[in-house]
Amino acid sequence: MRLSTKIGVAPVIALALLVSGCDNSGLTGVNNNPNAPPSVTPQFLFPNAVTDVVGRARGGSFDLTLTSLWAQHIAMDRFTDEDTYSIRPDNINGYWSGFYAGGLQDLATILTQTDATAKPNLVAPALVMKSWTYGVMTDVWGDIPYSQANLSDPTKPPAYDAQKDIYAGILADLTKASTLSVAGGSSYGTADLIYNGDATKWKKFANSLRLRYAMRLSKVDPATAQTQVAAAIAAGVFTSNADNALLKWPGDGTNNSPIYNNFVTRDDQHMSQTLVNTLKSLYISIGPTAADTVFDPRLAVYADPIISSPAKALYVGAPNGLQDDAAISIGINNTSRVGIAYRSKTTPSILMAYSEVLFDEAEAAARGWAPGDAATLYNAAIQASMQYNGIADNVTAAYVASPRVAYSPATGLAQIALQRWIALFSEGTEAYSSWRRTGVPDLQPGPAAITTPQIVARRLTYPVSEQSFNNSALQAAITAQGGALLSSRVWWDKP
Repeated sequence: MRLSTKIGVAPVIALALLVSGCDNSGLTGVNNNPNAPPSVTPQFLFPNAVTDVVGRARGGSFDLTLTSLWAQHIAMDRFTDEDTYSIRPDNINGYWSGFYAGGLQDLATILTQTDATAKPNLVAPALVMKSWTYGVMTDVWGDIPYSQANLSDPTKPPAYDAQKDIYAGILADLTKASTLSVAGGSSYGTADLIYNGDATKWKKFANSLRLRYAMRLSKVDPATAQTQVAAAIAAGVFTSNADNALLKWPGDGTNNSPIYNNFVTRDDQHMSQTLVNTLKSLYISIGPTAADTVFDPRLAVYADPIISSPAKALYVGAPNGLQDDAAISIGINNTSRVGIAYRSKTTPSILMAYSEVLFDEAEAAARGWAPGDAATLYNAAIQASMQYNGIADNVTAAYVASPRVAYSPATGLAQIALQRWIALFSEGTEAYSSWRRTGVPDLQPGPAAITTPQIVARRLTYPVSEQSFNNSALQAAITAQGGALLSSRVWWDKP
């Protein structure tokens, strides 16, 4: 199954350490300490940055207790605070400071110290990863420090940039990265944990991300969205699952999937009733007694059967947003755990997949923003998702031809949005953003939701730490956005 592909992360990082530690060409004076070099090579910083930001965004804390939870792919079966939108302040502080002080700082160092003209294939991937990370952050928080973040003077608290300006910066950086990426020449090589130094694939990733963020503007700035969508597609996006941007974990005990590390220590995050019931509703066939129902075949990959039914495989989701005692009363063996394929030691972390690109192209075609047939692209997107999850093409063919899935121009945008949300399983940040932009599916808050009015949270609140260290900039940002409550919307999230 494609989800178990391996590469050696630990040897790569070790090699990066060896390369950076053994280059003595700059040691020209006896007062220089060879054990504390004045700068660190990009080959060392880049793999550390990638594993940090991806492991953080796709890890058990940020994903399984925030974005996948709020997208209702996952539900809490106890300790339900986050499922009711009551996020612990220390967790929010950790998310915020972790991104800025971790991988973003490494990427900023690479971009500051590396000449784009001399080493374009070192700068381009750093720009892409910077854009991916800031995309994750601004989509959750709205206005955040961006242009002044990670500067050399830590005594000057950074101003917050408007999300509109952050998006402009992301799109500009991705365009630059695409232009810089040229096959051949110096690259990160084996220190590149995603594409192994393949500049062509980084170019496709840059353009595909540009497509993602352009589509995010569909309601707030459709003219810019259309222009950026057309340019991204023309520049060359993913063309198969071989292009997928994946961080593949070797599962050697040191470099395990962060989702695996989460489930080794806890068992309170199960499949959401919303996702499970949606997959059950999209059946291929059903007999007169309902005994031979064939559900969306991804259900058996995304979820494990409940333990309390050993004789017959049953898939049951947990309701979102319950009080702790109500969730506990259901029983952990009566709802489905996340499928073993998605919580193994070697499960890749997905930064972006080919299926998402095809769904975006299908939506663009349906809107008249890009060439192509929306139905054909929609079917191809579903097939790409199925193939990634090991589903046979003949099963996919029956699925896309079934009455509840077959594309109809009258309902096409909603169908594309629903299938995109399904395919984004394990990419909580993107599933959550896709739902907020499209309103599909019709997510409802759980009965214990703390939002006022009681709705699914639209954003994450700011860290309390910012009130202590950067309060004037924080308050200006909150005022500029008209508030930053759980019920407030980020700039691109329009009704």
